[in-house]
Amino acid sequence: MKTRDLMIIHYVHDMQSAIRFYRDTLGLDLDQESPGWTTLRCGDALVALHILSPDMEEAPLPHAGLNLQVDDLDAAVEEAKTAGAHVLAIREAGGGVPVRLAELRDPDGNGFELRQFVG
Repeated sequence: MKTRDLMIIHYVHDMQSAIRFYRDTLGLDLDQESPGWTTLRCGDALVALHILSPDMEEAPLPHAGLNLQVDDLDAAVEEAKTAGAHVLAIREAGGGVPVRLAELRDPDGNGFELRQFVG
């Protein structure tokens, strides 16, 4: 099996609000937009926003594989909070791991992480 084109899907309640969060706050590049499905680019990866409707069984995932690198974790966390994200935990580097990590939920409840490499 050969796979390609990494895509991470987050389920959202309000597409325009979600686009603003991922584009304006997290700095992802808008790739394609529609009322029910929008994709944004982060390097070679795609983050897809999938609208939730009342008849769907899907729901925002509390913890997902979206992990974005930032230069200043504290500043990035504050910016994400200002845009409606909720901080669940901040872990400091240690134990041989040179990464500070913040675990957050976007305004729809989808989990994501921000990481900063240190020393």
